[in-house]
Amino acid sequence: MSGGSYDYAYRDMDGFIRDLDRRANTPLRKAFVKHLAKVAKAMHDIEWVDSGDYSEGDENKAIQDCLGDNWKSATYQEVLDAVKQLEEQLVEIINA
Repeated sequence: MSGGSYDYAYRDMDGFIRDLDRRANTPLRKAFVKHLAKVAKAMHDIEWVDSGDYSEGDENKAIQDCLGDNWKSATYQEVLDAVKQLEEQLVEIINA
């Protein structure tokens, strides 16, 4: 399989980034453009992995870059949330 798992959504993001960058007139907007560029890179790499053009895990660096120094705690929180949801489901099954 090749290309287009998400209809190349990262291309739309790239266009938005270019347009916003031309209009960015404050440091906050300029910083946001840089952040969105990282998001677009992660979107690209995820799409290419899911389309079979990259290997599983090749998207991880781009995702980590996007999340910044917070990536480990954000990932940890996602795991905790999933465990809590499983625990709630288990309690429902036990009490049924």
